[in-house]
Parts: sequence; structure tokens; C-alpha cells
Amino acid sequence: MSDAAGTDRAAERYEAALARHGIRDVQPVYRTILRSLKATDILLYEEAVERYDTEVRAAVEEGSENPLLIWIRYGSWLANHVSPGRLVVVDASGRAGRSGDAPPLGPLLLHLPDGKGERAVTIAGPVEPSSAQEAAQELLCS
Repeated sequence: MSDAAGTDRAAERYEAALARHGIRDVQPVYRTILRSLKATDILLYEEAVERYDTEVRAAVEEGSENPLLIWIRYGSWLANHVSPGRLVVVDASGRAGRSGDAPPLGPLLLHLPDGKGERAVTIAGPVEPSSAQEAAQELLCS
């Protein structure tokens, strides 16, 4: 398969996974983090780009795993390397709990930094968040 065909197929698989799980596109948030890194920590930026090339793009093009899980793991790694913290799941009722090794697909996933006063980062979120999830995002991420 050519690189273009593999990339097209990977994009199709990613879009299908977003639709199947009702999750917003996660890539814009990750791009924002990468742009910030490029300006502030070029070594971490280069590591993040290399990790994307070797772990995200290759795995998504290979097609053996849900592409959304691959992207979420990458976003979680990225957020954690910018500011150490933990991944938290916020369900539709607003209840929060720590995410396990395999984050669930569907609820709001936030990276909560350990540092005081640091804003949370949305790792993934539903296309139609509940009012409780919207409130959690507004309170923690804005």
C-alpha cells in the first residue's frame, strides 16, 4: 500500500471510530499542545513528533487496533509530559474517577495536572457532552 493510500485509510478508520463512539476529533487539542511545545521546549516537541511517527501514524495505518485508543494514549502521554498528572474520566452525571490503563471511549477524559493552579487538558470528549461534563470542562480547563 502506498503512503498516501495508507494515510487515507488511516483517516477513514479514525473518522469511523469517532463516529462509532460519539467522540469529538481529538487532534486539534493535541496540535495546540504541539505548537506550544515547539515554541517552549523544542526537545520535547521533537520527541513528541518522533513518538507520533513511530507509535501513532504507524499503528493507525497498520489497522490492528482502534485508532481512537492510539490517539488517546498519545494525547495522554503528551499532556503528562508537558505537565505531570493523571487521566480522569467524567461520566454524564459529572462523577469523576481515575482512568485505568485502557481509557473508556465515550465519557469525557481530562488530564489533571499535579501542579496547583494548572488547567486541565481535554484528552477526549463526547460530541454531545452532558451539562455536567460541560460544567466540569469549563471549571477545570478554562
